[in-house]
Amino acid sequence: MQCQECQDDVDELIPVKVGRKTRKLCEDCAERVQEADAVAGEAESNMQKMMEYKGRRT
Repeated sequence: MQCQECQDDVDELIPVKVGRKTRKLCEDCAERVQEADAVAGEAESNMQKMMEYKGRRT
């Protein structure tokens, strides 16, 4: 099986939700993508707090 991120052949792929899509990634890529998603979510939250955003997220 081949990782959709790095194109390496691996024994086991982990399904990871990226945005609205589920991608099958190797363990290393899955960890990197999850960390990047967590950082992006935290950054967005902090930006909304700074701008005193009260509405819904689109």
